[in-house]
Amino acid sequence: MQIKNSVFLVTGGASDPYGRATVEALLKEGARVVICDLPTKDLHIYGDEKAIFLPINASEEEDMKTLISVIQDKYGKLDGIVNCIDQYKEIDVTKKEPPSMREFAEIVHENVLGPFNIARFLIPLLSKNIPKKNGGRGIIINMSSAAAFEGPKGGCAYAASKAAVIRMTEALSLDLQGIQIKCVSIVTNYKVDDAKRSSGLGGCFDLEGSNGETDDTIGDEPRRFAQLVKKVIQSSAINDAIIRLEKVSTNGT
Repeated sequence: MQIKNSVFLVTGGASDPYGRATVEALLKEGARVVICDLPTKDLHIYGDEKAIFLPINASEEEDMKTLISVIQDKYGKLDGIVNCIDQYKEIDVTKKEPPSMREFAEIVHENVLGPFNIARFLIPLLSKNIPKKNGGRGIIINMSSAAAFEGPKGGCAYAASKAAVIRMTEALSLDLQGIQIKCVSIVTNYKVDDAKRSSGLGGCFDLEGSNGETDDTIGDEPRRFAQLVKKVIQSSAINDAIIRLEKVSTNGT
């Protein structure tokens, strides 16, 4: 699929570093981008005229109806979705008192129900597209995490949610083949237990340290994630439902 002049929705595109990097990469290629996120202290709003921001809760049905209306009114179409919804909260199961079930449910609700709600409401919009040569009718990319395979300490809810995203994407990929919509999950390598976590529901990582510099524990992974997103969109040969972001050693090789 050609990125230039295509319309993409990026969830987590204003507060999440992977989402922000994706928005920037798509805009540089000439795409038009709808950014969906919850307002948080880490919110970054883009001034580019080709990008619009909507304060949307991906798990709320009424917000989804508003999203569809805005996309149709402003652009008249949607070509792709990149879900960078990524909420983390540590749950300590070693205490004498059992942890709150609500805390576990909130993480699963945000990380799994959010992307599914986006998909179920917007697949009908993607399916209206005329199939493009080597591009089909559209694409859905769901961001997952290595935590799905290497669950971090205290991250049982997060690991469960990210594993669910992978399996959900595999099933959706099979379901959508018949209507020529590609569905892919990109698995990041970033380790949750090394992260500085933000408290807002819209974000996941706090990229900025106290001196304003990028946190070395994250490095350039958001940028590499965004580059992979571009390759998956543009390539007709990449059809795997699950793609793991290539690991880079600490010396950059």
